[in-house]
Amino acid sequence: MPEEQPQFPWRQAFLLVSARVTDQVLMVGYARARASSGLYARHGGHYLFAGKAAVPLEDWPHETSVVCGRFPAEAFWAGAQWQDGVMPLRAGAGDFHIAIFKDL
Repeated sequence: MPEEQPQFPWRQAFLLVSARVTDQVLMVGYARARASSGLYARHGGHYLFAGKAAVPLEDWPHETSVVCGRFPAEAFWAGAQWQDGVMPLRAGAGDFHIAIFKDL
């Protein structure tokens, strides 16, 4: 049974991704496809920060990277270009924990 897509009743949101990359080759292909898709820019999204922790605290896993972006949630995440075109390219590239947070 296909997983139901989440609903986003608010216009702007924050996307937070915690990732541990295990296949650099797959990740590079995914990153290139994501960048060339123009999805963030087309929907007015932008990155707030990305990378590994500058100062790991509280048992932070040292190989974990974080990406935080601000974007129109429904237009980006629930859109067919992301769901069917770009996101599948990330499969097998690592362990990802992703959540969307409502803007205040």
